[in-house]
Amino acid sequence: MARKFKNVREKLDAIAGEKSKFHLREGVGEAEIEWNEDRQTSSLVKESEVLGRADEKEKIVSMLLCNVNHHDDLSVYAICGMGGLGKTTIAQFVFNDENVAKVFDLRGWVCVSDDFDIKRLTKAIVESFGGNSCGIQELDPLQRCLAKKLVGKRFLLVLDDVWNKSHDKWDRLKQALQCGRKGSTVIVTTRLEKVALMMATTPFYRLGCLSDDDSWSLFKQRAFGMGMNGSNANLETIGRRIVQRCGGVPLAIKAIGSILHFRSQESEWLRVKDSEIWDLEDEGSRILAALRLSYGHLPPYMRQCFSFCSIFPKDFFMEKNELIGLWMANGFIPSGGALDLHDAGCEIFSELTWRSFFQEIDEDIDGTVTCKMHDLIHDLATSIMRQECCVIEPNEGTQIPKTARHLFVNNSSLSTSVVDLTTLQPLQSLIVGNDCSNLSNRSRFFSKQKYLKVLDLGYNFGNISFKISKHLRYLRLHHSPLKTLPESTSSLHNLQTLSLINCWPLKKLPEGMKNLKNLRYFDIRRCYALTSTPVALGQLSFLRKLSMFIVGKEDGCGIDELKDLALEGELSIKGLHNVKSSMEAKNANLIKKHNLKALSLSWPVSSNLCSRVCSTENSHHQNDEEILSALQPHSNLKKLRIVGYQGLMFPYWMMDLPLPKLVEISLENCERYHQLPPLGKLRFLKFLYISGMGALKYIDNSFYGDMESSFPSLKVLSIHKVPCLEEWTTVNGREHFPLLSSLTINDCPKLVKLPMLQSLKDLHIGGTNVTLLTPLIMNATVLTSLKISDFTELPGQLDRLSVHSCSLKSSSDLLDNLSSLKYLHIQVPSIETLPAGLQNLSSLQTLCLSDCSSLLSLPVNGLQGLSSLSSLYIQHCKTLASLSEGVRYLTSLEDLLINGCPELTSNTSLLFDI
Repeated sequence: MARKFKNVREKLDAIAGEKSKFHLREGVGEAEIEWNEDRQTSSLVKESEVLGRADEKEKIVSMLLCNVNHHDDLSVYAICGMGGLGKTTIAQFVFNDENVAKVFDLRGWVCVSDDFDIKRLTKAIVESFGGNSCGIQELDPLQRCLAKKLVGKRFLLVLDDVWNKSHDKWDRLKQALQCGRKGSTVIVTTRLEKVALMMATTPFYRLGCLSDDDSWSLFKQRAFGMGMNGSNANLETIGRRIVQRCGGVPLAIKAIGSILHFRSQESEWLRVKDSEIWDLEDEGSRILAALRLSYGHLPPYMRQCFSFCSIFPKDFFMEKNELIGLWMANGFIPSGGALDLHDAGCEIFSELTWRSFFQEIDEDIDGTVTCKMHDLIHDLATSIMRQECCVIEPNEGTQIPKTARHLFVNNSSLSTSVVDLTTLQPLQSLIVGNDCSNLSNRSRFFSKQKYLKVLDLGYNFGNISFKISKHLRYLRLHHSPLKTLPESTSSLHNLQTLSLINCWPLKKLPEGMKNLKNLRYFDIRRCYALTSTPVALGQLSFLRKLSMFIVGKEDGCGIDELKDLALEGELSIKGLHNVKSSMEAKNANLIKKHNLKALSLSWPVSSNLCSRVCSTENSHHQNDEEILSALQPHSNLKKLRIVGYQGLMFPYWMMDLPLPKLVEISLENCERYHQLPPLGKLRFLKFLYISGMGALKYIDNSFYGDMESSFPSLKVLSIHKVPCLEEWTTVNGREHFPLLSSLTINDCPKLVKLPMLQSLKDLHIGGTNVTLLTPLIMNATVLTSLKISDFTELPGQLDRLSVHSCSLKSSSDLLDNLSSLKYLHIQVPSIETLPAGLQNLSSLQTLCLSDCSSLLSLPVNGLQGLSSLSSLYIQHCKTLASLSEGVRYLTSLEDLLINGCPELTSNTSLLFDI
């Protein structure tokens, strides 16, 4: 007992010391959060406003574009400068520049940070280019996967925040990037001049500090909002002195400016200007000084929320709702105020964003917001929480302090050789970043964790056969092989977040989930095996995130359970055939859910597309019409998906379209509907997907609405499996689809008429009567990418062409007039010889032959005219037995890849003569 009293006394002495150190004062009562509405609503928008870097961006863009056609080898550009100057921002500007995007086939972005692990980076690069690493763990197959992705493509890759000084590691990674075609480029950002000199193939770009004028403009934007405060002229004098102390570093200027936003007292400004924390020696320390000042001006609860973020590794993208869930679970968000905990968490997130603690804010169409911390900000958070938050990285011998309460394990194999979790003191948070299937002694470990509040078990955890802490508030199990979530989960009465994303085998959820009265987030996206959701979810009055609801026939499973839930983000409602009446559907109250961004409404889909179209049975369609009419969403909706609807007409809200913010619409398997809604009215619609509409015969004037210019923002249109579609016409004298750049038409065998779409850049056509589609192609003056079958004529301005699963035998002159073609990919299993017109492709730089399983040899004459060909790739042509003498004429050939051609044994000696 004496020892316990001694420990308590020591802790009290430490707290007293902290009180003196941070100038804390005594007080009573619950903490209330006060917010400024202007700051809250404008922070995410102003995060993207960057001043004083236009010249730097233009210089780098001009240099890149000038060199892209003149460098045969991989070009590497480096942007170098100290932390906080905006290297990443400049790279983002260049990466997203429209002129840059036009000249590259692939663009990818990878945050490198301290760990220059070749295997990890190769996998990240494959995925950044839109590929799938398919769970490959070994380096060699990963690099072959990357080579296959890059072959014949000109790519732009940004490697952000590089620290590696090893020539050997860079050379090994660089070797895997050599498969791209001429002009492929890497942009590197780094603080270290040695790294820039090692990696760059041209003189590196040294990023300097902002000028005095730009520094002051940036500060004014943060400190004064829309304009100067004229009530006190002295503030400008003080402010300019503060800006000088920031040394032209944007991160420091934004952080300090955010402190002073709406603070009008000179004394407050003077305290910042005269703070002793500025009296440090070097520039880097002065940046941290500015950040510490900004941190010191946060309310205590906000400091906790910010510093907790050090539990994540550097460059980790954090999802807003998950972060708020973690803050709630650990008790960092004060209760007792006017705001719900979730709303209070949103305000804290906005405030920290405004003050530049969070950056690279991104919101997708479903309303999911992600962010990350600048590495200097992360350093600050780590310095504050070093004894409480710990990150275990791969291949690092991290020492876990005994005082650690929050642990993030970022390793693909949790074994005792890495860390024996059973030796740890009781934790509050455990987050496993990757596969934890090898976690040793899990039962023993969890038996000790009596106070665990956060449990995130990453991937492939398996069955939960251990007792979970009754204090648990946050449980996340992704990609779990679980088939049933234990009924004991219903006894976790403090649970606020339950996330089961991608648990594909999951068939059953606990029946007693209605007892989880504190549940705020319930995410079951892509749990495809679920056929029901638990009863009485409507009793969970705090619920804000419910990704999927399956309407059932039993009491407590009706759609009216959604009535009083203030849901936000994404909601998918399935099983609408179980809704008994329009009144029941109306009780779901979707029109009042103003925070929903994405809505999916689904009826069961017939296995036979035309079975119900041809049937005279109409028992379902009238009920479907009444139900869909009653499910009108709020006008804030951005994404709408309707599946399996059997009505003969869409409801008034689909025809009048009181949904002005819609960006994406998907209509799938609406088999009886024969006329599309007037979607042309939607000013912001960018993506439209139409599939499985068995009764649709015509796309006519009604599709465009009564508008002079219809579909003004549409970029992507896909029409798939519409077997009865015959004509697609437009209204003469009006502008349609001015921005449409990508069109896909598949499995529309009766289609014989299409409009002229001159803005098309990418066209994919298959399973369609294409004999009358040639005029479309010939009038698409900017078409650069085409995937086709069975065409007889192609536009001469084509730059890229992919031919899949069609007969080139009947179109021997298909390639005759393609004098501008630079990239040709042929993937036709039935082709035995290549078209004679191949020899006319004088501009062709890259030729890819893949999966041409009947091809016997390359044509002698067909290769003679390919004077510009620099890359030849032949893959998985199983019957190809011989190269031809024509390879001798490939005088510009630089890259040759032959893979998966087991019969190719003769004439290989010709390769050595090239």
